[in-house]
Amino acid sequence: RKFNNEWCIKYFIVQHNKDVVCLICQSTIAVMKEYNIKRHYDTKHSASYDSIVGQSRVTKCSKCDGEFIKSCLEIFIENVSPEKKNLVEQISLSRFTMARRIDDLSENIEASLKDRISKCSAFSIALDESTDVSDTAQLVVFIRGVTDNFEVTEEFLDMASMHSTTTGQNICEEVTKLMNKFEIDSSKLVGITTDGAPSMVGKNNGFVKRFLDVIQTENVLVSHCIIHQENLCSKVLGFGEVMKNVVSCVNYIRSRGL
Repeated sequence: RKFNNEWCIKYFIVQHNKDVVCLICQSTIAVMKEYNIKRHYDTKHSASYDSIVGQSRVTKCSKCDGEFIKSCLEIFIENVSPEKKNLVEQISLSRFTMARRIDDLSENIEASLKDRISKCSAFSIALDESTDVSDTAQLVVFIRGVTDNFEVTEEFLDMASMHSTTTGQNICEEVTKLMNKFEIDSSKLVGITTDGAPSMVGKNNGFVKRFLDVIQTENVLVSHCIIHQENLCSKVLGFGEVMKNVVSCVNYIRSRGL
């Protein structure tokens, strides 16, 4: 099926790698048919975006949010307080300005995180790998450290895109890059938490084995993420009978209230 460019304006969607992606929620629409696209828009976004019509709708598609908001502010100020219109015009919300501000914020956060990590006497990391809407594997790493004064730092460390395979060796290389990027002393590592997948904890080629070989240490506690364990348990255990009794008790109490 051929992508219709009019769908971009009507439903705020674009074509990306033969898939149809919603610009509002970034979700992928499985079938490239107007019926499916319209159903997605009507179900999730119609209430918020139907008010944008005509040229404003075209403008919304072609501009970033900053430029669109600025144009709305200019119209508002012109009608409410015309003498202050110059102040709004001086505000720069272009794509490039916003990108520079984001880069500045990113550099500041990275420097602050490096400083806090350097003060930790011990730390642990938790990591997980998943695939995004563009079929690219994303590796997310969190770090938790403690200082000699028992001040705890727990932060999102970084996210690395993995464009090839996601073997234990690939994950090990990405984590090693992050350790070097944030100038982390690997000798202070005391714990690693993963989802227990073979690529993470495989006996010979898993990430944990390869990473501990790289940093040359063995005194590290390896844990299985409790959230993944709970999810696995919920699939195995049958709670139907328990929920049946709970619902029965609740309905009995509600129907016989004082």
